[in-house]
Amino acid sequence: MLTMIRLNEFEYGGQIEKFKYEAIEKNLQERLYILFGEAFKQKIGTLIVLEGWGASGKGDLLKTITTRLDPRKFRVYSMNSGSSDNYPFLHRYWKGLPEYGNTAILDGSWYSRVTYDKINKLLTKKDCKNAFQSILNFEKLIQDDHYIILKYFLNISAKEQKNRLKKAKETEKKWMISETDWEEYENYEEYRNEFEYALNTTNTENCPWCIVSAKNKNFAKYQVMNSIIASLEKKLNIDSNKILSLLLEEAGVS
Repeated sequence: MLTMIRLNEFEYGGQIEKFKYEAIEKNLQERLYILFGEAFKQKIGTLIVLEGWGASGKGDLLKTITTRLDPRKFRVYSMNSGSSDNYPFLHRYWKGLPEYGNTAILDGSWYSRVTYDKINKLLTKKDCKNAFQSILNFEKLIQDDHYIILKYFLNISAKEQKNRLKKAKETEKKWMISETDWEEYENYEEYRNEFEYALNTTNTENCPWCIVSAKNKNFAKYQVMNSIIASLEKKLNIDSNKILSLLLEEAGVS
C-alpha cells in the first residue's frame, strides 16, 4: 500500500554544494544520453512529467536533463493550465505523446490543468472525479503499450517560494514569474491541499509520484536525474554506469 503524500514532509531535503554537484553532473548527463539512446533502440517511449510550485526550479531542471540529449529524439511541451480546448480533456496530451523510442518532457500537465480548473471553479466535483479517472485510464493504457511514465513534483515551502518570487522580481529574471505563481503563494494552503489531492489520487503502484524537496536546487537535480536513470535501467535492463566506464576506457579517458 502506498504511503499518503503530505507535501509539508518534503519542504527540506538533502544539501549538495555547487562544486560537488558540478563534479558529478556530466556523468549523470552522459548516462541519460546512453539510456535514452537504448530506449530508442528498444522502441520504448518515455514520458517525463514535471510538476511543482511556481519558482520551484522546473526550468533549470529541464535544461539540465536535456543538455546532452539528442534533440532529434525528444520534445519539451510547456502545458498552460486551465481549459482552452474545444476537445475532450486529454486531447492535447495525446497529441504530445512521443513516437516509440522518443521522449517527451511535460512542463506542467493534465494534473495542473485539473487542479487549476478546480480551484478556479471551472470544474464540478463530478467533472473533477471524471478527469482524474480519465488520467488513470490514460496512464495505464500507454504504460501497457510501449511507454514508461516518470512523474516528479518539485516541492518548496511558502517561505521559500516567497523568497524566490521576490528575488526574481528584483532581477532580470522577473519575466520568468507569472501572476499564477504569485496567486499560488498568496493561496498557498489551498493550492497545497489541491496538489496533495491530485497527487494521492493518481499515485499508483505502476505509476507512482516522486516528490522532490527542491529547496536546494542541486539536490533536486541530482535526485531527479538519479531517479530517471534508475527507472530506465530497470526498464531497459542495462547498466549505464558500466557502459559509460567501458566507453571512457576505450577512448583512453581515465
